Formats: sequence, structure tokens, C-alpha cells
Amino acid sequence: MAAQLLFARYAPKTLEPENAIGAKWERLLDRLGLARTVKGRRVAVKMHLGGDRGFSTIHPFFVRRLVGKLKEAGAAEVFVTDMPGNVREAVNRGYTSETLGCAILPVAGSADKYFYTRKIAPPFRTLNEVHLAGEVMDADVLVDLAHVKGHGACAFGGASKNLSMGAVTGATRTDLHRLEGGLDWSKAKCTHCRKCVENCPNRAMSFTEAGELEIFFHHCKYCQHCVLICPQHAIRIAGGRYKDFQQGMARATAAILDGFRPNRALFINLLMDITVWCDCWGMTTPQLVPDIGILAGRDIVAIEQATLDLIRADDLIPGSLPAGWKLHGRKGAHLFERIHSKDPYEIVRALAALGAGAPEYRLIEVE
Repeated sequence: MAAQLLFARYAPKTLEPENAIGAKWERLLDRLGLARTVKGRRVAVKMHLGGDRGFSTIHPFFVRRLVGKLKEAGAAEVFVTDMPGNVREAVNRGYTSETLGCAILPVAGSADKYFYTRKIAPPFRTLNEVHLAGEVMDADVLVDLAHVKGHGACAFGGASKNLSMGAVTGATRTDLHRLEGGLDWSKAKCTHCRKCVENCPNRAMSFTEAGELEIFFHHCKYCQHCVLICPQHAIRIAGGRYKDFQQGMARATAAILDGFRPNRALFINLLMDITVWCDCWGMTTPQLVPDIGILAGRDIVAIEQATLDLIRADDLIPGSLPAGWKLHGRKGAHLFERIHSKDPYEIVRALAALGAGAPEYRLIEVE
């Protein structure tokens, strides 16, 4: 059966406050049936609080309205949570307990040592276990409040990335990033002529002082310039291995959701200020497409599928890509794939294969 997803379109039909996205947001929350999920329970709102000079994270207005509705629905306690460093800097983006209406807590404690270890069975590549954030896992209800944006290593970030990279410890984030890849380098063949570095159009390559080749997969587009230019054939493309990062993220997400009883997790994706990079970069760049709206539901696979379906390459705003960038790849590919050269739907397929949900959905528009 297709999951039912509520959708509040950003564009108003008429220029009146009651038809704008702020009012639609309130009506969407009223239609979610919050009481049956949160009444008498402790609720964790997981979101990305941003960092440094970034200001395109979720506006405090939306968070405060959500917190208020959760309390009206009878939640025993509500708190917002994110990584320790982001919590310390949250005030710089207007996030305080006063503006949001609830406490803001570091997901794994201020020292990043409050966590539960879960084994990944069977292990995936080098990923054997994950450390799940204590504040999230000790909550009765999880509200996954995600800002949708692009991502260099996994194409995009939404509900899954908000959990897999944001509701774990720093050690697990490092373990997940170790799964990034797709190019193999032979140190024995390499003569350090630097042709690969000099001819990389994305500036994704460099050599360390020890002579090791480093590839920054956020920037790598798998254009194969390095493969073709290397006179020693020291670099080869390992087709599709960039998917390992997405597969690892899916396993971390599934481990987190396994800690919540059915219907104790809500997923909300805000398709606004959709930028090329993740909020963790600590900067804001032009939005890629016009603001789309808000999706909400109880199936993480369906909401990620719908999110991607609503973002169209045809809607790309001229001048929104970084200087010198252009869309590449086949025209039918998703916008994020044409920017980052990674298929964003891989996370949908991976989560579905793990039993976290199903991609079929039906949109119910909130007027």
C-alpha cells in the first residue's frame, strides 16, 4: 500500500497570510494526528542546526511552531537535538530555548560519549558497528526534521542523512565517510608526475607530504580525467563504489529506526533553500531551484522518494551553480546526479532493501 504523505506547497494560491507556507505548515501539523504518537511521551526533534557562516538551515519559525504543536498534542517533553558543536553554535542562527520553545541538547552529550553500540550484521565493507546517539535513542518518539540539500559524496541530504550522520557519534561519522570511494590508486605505479592533480577540473586531488594521493570525493565527479591522463595507468575507476557511502548511511539509519516502535517516528522534509552543498559546510550558496514546500509522513523511504521526485533539473535557477560548474551526464538523470555524479535514489533503494519502508507514495496536498 502506498504511504500517504502530506504536502504543503510553498507557493500560495493568493497573496494572503492564511494561504502562505507558514499557515499551511500549521495546518499540515494539525493533520498529522500528533496526539496518537506523542501524548504522554518524550519527543526528540532531530534537525541540523548548521555552523560557521551558514544561514540556510530551517528557520526557527518552523521549529517553534512544530514544538508548540507537539506540546499541544500532549507530549510530556520536547527537545531539539543535534551534534555537540552545532548545539554550541546554535545561537548564531537564532536557535535558543527561548526562540524554539524547548531545550536544545547535544545528541550524544557534550563530550560525544553518550551512545549505544549496535552491531551491523552482516558487516558492510569496513562498517562493523555504529554508535547511536543517546538522546535520540532514549526518546519515546523521534521527529526527523530535515532540510533538503545537495551533497557531494551522496548526491543529496534529507531525512536519512539527518539521522545516519547526525544522530550518531563523531567516530561513526568518520567510519561512514571511510566508505566513500570509487577510484583506486596504485602507489607502486605512481611516479608523482602530478598530471592527475593538475588536470582535475574539480580540484578533488592532492598529494600529501608523504606522497599519498588524496581524493576529496565531495568534489570528485568521476569524469575520469585522472584515469585517462595518467601515463603510468596508476588510477582506475572502481565503478559504482561511491554507493558504499549511501549503503552505509542506510544501515545506520535503519539501526536508529529499529529503536522505535511502529508509528513512533515522524519524517518531515523541508524543500526550501535547496543548495548545492550540505549544511555541514558552514556556508550558504544560491538555492538551486525555487522553494517547493514541505513533505511529512511516517515512511522514510516514501518521503525520500517523493522529495527527489519533486526536485527537477528543468527548474534549475540560472546562476545557482558554483562558478565554472555545469550540468553533465544524461539529460534524464536527476538534478543532483547531474551536479554531483552520484545517483541520489541509491539511498531510497538501500533503505527499502533493509526493510525501512517502501518507495510508493500518495501525495495529499494541504491547502
